[in-house]
Amino acid sequence: MKLATLKDSTRDGQLVVVSRDLTRCSEVGHIARTLQDALDDWAHVGPRLARVAEGLEAGAQPTTRFHEQEAASPLPRAYQRLGYYPSREGCAGKVGDAIPLRQEASGGFLGPRADICFPKDVAEADIVAGIAVIVDDVPAGASLTEAGDAIRLVMLAGDMSAREPLPSHGNGDGHPLRLCSAFSPVAVTPDELSGIWRDWRLDAPLHVSLNGRHVETPASKATPGFAEIVAHAARFQALDAGSILVVSRGVSARSAPGDRMRIEMKDEAGHSIFGAIEQAVETPGAS
Repeated sequence: MKLATLKDSTRDGQLVVVSRDLTRCSEVGHIARTLQDALDDWAHVGPRLARVAEGLEAGAQPTTRFHEQEAASPLPRAYQRLGYYPSREGCAGKVGDAIPLRQEASGGFLGPRADICFPKDVAEADIVAGIAVIVDDVPAGASLTEAGDAIRLVMLAGDMSAREPLPSHGNGDGHPLRLCSAFSPVAVTPDELSGIWRDWRLDAPLHVSLNGRHVETPASKATPGFAEIVAHAARFQALDAGSILVVSRGVSARSAPGDRMRIEMKDEAGHSIFGAIEQAVETPGAS
């Protein structure tokens, strides 16, 4: 099943079910108004949304054209976002105290096609591409299996990060400053990722480009599986439904105003799985 959030006059948008080929969608406001509403009662809402997805593919469901440009990030804002990032030397290491998960701002994410405007004292930044999962409620001390089974949706993540802390925007922990974040137009249930979702890891290459030029991205096996990361995040404190965990595939390239970046993942037939994050970088102060 593929889900998206269409932009409307509300902060959290309108949930829709999207066809596998990303061309059509069905409104599901009678089931859940927003994705967070669906996650809050997934045991009951999830199967109903799955039936809509089956009807959509069978031609038995009313549909409208799906346009990626009209989509917000699947969760336009979230209760929590945690990030796991390789070290600057490019070695992921172990999940734990050596390279801890980072709690990051989750009050609002850019849409996957929204332009990016750097702060005035940032001349360039790193594109950080990765994979993200959205979880259901995860109890404190969850086992590896419980943590993996709580993963409800998978999506792509694209961040812009200043390499060095800035005097006027310093984060004080020595980590690069996150300037903005966006997620793919569509979030996908793991069962839809047959063949590339193995051991709670998305085993497929990310296609990242800057101004049309391909950028190399580290392989997925350089990082732990999501079940391990979710379990680590819930060692001492439960995770609420709708929490997002991001695993970076590493810094892809440096970007400056005037650039355009694109992040996408394709299946074996060359079809986009999640839709594309495609954003232009505006000159600071531009409208």
